[in-house]
Amino acid sequence: MEAPKASFVPGPTVVPRYLHERYASTFYGSGDLQPECMQTYRDCCASLEHLLSFQDEKRQGGSIVIMSGEGMVGLWGGLKSVIPWPFRYEHSETLPSDSEGAGSEGQQVLGAVPESEARYKVLCIGNGVYGCGMADMVKSLRYPNIEVQTVDSEWDRPVDVKRAIQSIEVWKPDLVTIVHCDTPTGALNTEAVNAIGKACSQSDALFYVDVVSSAGAVPVDISGWNIDIGLLGSQKAFSCEPSLAIVTVSAKAWKQIEKVAYTGYDALLPFKDIEKGNMFPYTPLWSGLDALNVQLKTIFGAKAQLAQSVYEKHEAVAKYCRERVQKMGLTLWWDQDGTRSLNSASVTAIRVPKSTTWEQLDMKLRKEGVLFGGSYGHTTNALFRIGHMGSQADLEGVTYALDVLEKVVRQEGLV
Repeated sequence: MEAPKASFVPGPTVVPRYLHERYASTFYGSGDLQPECMQTYRDCCASLEHLLSFQDEKRQGGSIVIMSGEGMVGLWGGLKSVIPWPFRYEHSETLPSDSEGAGSEGQQVLGAVPESEARYKVLCIGNGVYGCGMADMVKSLRYPNIEVQTVDSEWDRPVDVKRAIQSIEVWKPDLVTIVHCDTPTGALNTEAVNAIGKACSQSDALFYVDVVSSAGAVPVDISGWNIDIGLLGSQKAFSCEPSLAIVTVSAKAWKQIEKVAYTGYDALLPFKDIEKGNMFPYTPLWSGLDALNVQLKTIFGAKAQLAQSVYEKHEAVAKYCRERVQKMGLTLWWDQDGTRSLNSASVTAIRVPKSTTWEQLDMKLRKEGVLFGGSYGHTTNALFRIGHMGSQADLEGVTYALDVLEKVVRQEGLV
């Protein structure tokens, strides 16, 4: 694919040239054998602890896991690591006569766990594609012991916090899920995450939060928001390749993870004590860890001492983007009373003009060498998005892209 003049898709973001050069010029040996790889892993975790305000959880026994694979590996692994499998192997003295190995002793047969032990209740809260879609992910596991309830809001409205907290108090779920920044609509649900996290901390519920499109672009307080499973990816505000899934795990979550004892490729449990044992559960992506380490230290500082200036930069670019879009005569997705605070500093969602379609507008922008993002689900042709996170939180680049957008809008008479 030929490189565009300006790419502002809301992830994966543009990987800086200096990282490409580092990939090309650095020798990465076997991460399983070289202590430098484990040290890089440790350095990344230490930097992330500061950036994500994870220190309190760390002191209580929490830790950060970095897995090879795109961010969805962490989302799936987080679910499967805490939701118990409803079956277990039990000892059987003799198998039925028509079974393979009939008559042999000491066989293991698969039996169902008693319902009282296996029952697991999941509450999925959302106001967008990913938040509402979490219920479908949980159901697709097809575990017969899972009960799912949802607190869904319209995709142009805030999360229904009151109803969510009521559900936690009355239904008493084991796991509560939400998305901090629902990227397809650019909704930043900070107030909802904070309030629902407090409700979870006062119950036995684990709090599972997707912060993939917010961490690194806006402040994220894992400990303060009582997040038990926090999910990140390397390809958004960190502007690395889509190669790493990052998961923050509280001490409360580790207890459930150890109880479930899931150990598949996407499992969290094998990572629990890797720093102590100096052994990865499988071959690590050393180049990916190295790139993440460079970004964390260069952009945010090893102890996140530069983070505030990064957040201010994101906010300034987002503010400029929203103001320019409105001056063109276009309408922001979050432009109604009571919703403007949901505009994220990482992505701006804009309503597609009624006189065109996103497909037509996208084609015209691509001819000018500019890439924006469309949307999904109910909002597929209702809005488009400008991703200004990570390396794309660049005022000069955003200005150029908006100049092109305005040119197309004026020429085509779209407003």
